[in-house]
Amino acid sequence: MRIQITGATLGDVMRMLRAIVFVSLLLAAGPAFAQGLPGGRPPDAIDRARALAIQPFSVPPPPARPTERYVPPARVYSPALGRDVLVPGHYEREVNGQRVEVPPLVVTTPDGLNAVVVPGGERPPIEQRGAP
Repeated sequence: MRIQITGATLGDVMRMLRAIVFVSLLLAAGPAFAQGLPGGRPPDAIDRARALAIQPFSVPPPPARPTERYVPPARVYSPALGRDVLVPGHYEREVNGQRVEVPPLVVTTPDGLNAVVVPGGERPPIEQRGAP
């Protein structure tokens, strides 16, 4: 099939050929420009928001349980001594979920006299025991 264009010169054909090549390059490179590739538009706030919205969500690990906890000073009844005593503030270290390690404590009567040393060791948590 042969098309004859009357009055067309070689320069006209070359310009038409350049225009066709230019348009085809623009059509082929259009998606690359839209994606923010080199030579295209840079990513904007909408692109960043879209990328954050479609990224996978991961749950952070649960916080670690404290191994030591502070027990504030308290006034408790000691069945071993048969009287109320003041237990100073101290730290207890968790051994497992049901036992804690208590340091040796110096307890006194509410008036500050009659100091007694209560030996340390493993005991139930403070919520489950009534004595120092």
